[in-house]
Amino acid sequence: MRGQNTQCVMHEEFALQYADRRAKEKGFENYRIVYREFIIPAMGMLKFQAYNEIWLVTYIDWGLVVKSDYGRYDNWYTKEIRENMHEHADRIEITNTRKYQRKIRFLQVILKTNDDGSKT
Repeated sequence: MRGQNTQCVMHEEFALQYADRRAKEKGFENYRIVYREFIIPAMGMLKFQAYNEIWLVTYIDWGLVVKSDYGRYDNWYTKEIRENMHEHADRIEITNTRKYQRKIRFLQVILKTNDDGSKT
């Protein structure tokens, strides 16, 4: 589709393996996976907090920019692939730089502790 660039996305199978490894690296044996999809309106922005979570970009429309405490993902302004550009957490901001609505998909990894009151 014209106006889209999805060649730099993290494929779902790899994202699931990566999520397991990253959760363990952070000291969490238990976690929950949630698939998230957002439609960002034209020239719009979405901000949210994602503490104790890891958000992995699995699909992004051309013209979206994702910024978080972990870094920045934009496939519009830069051409190179940066380390950890798919991984986001803490404070996340998604900006649509285009005049049309855009879509982004994430694999949300919710890190669980033994005493967080949730079921595994």
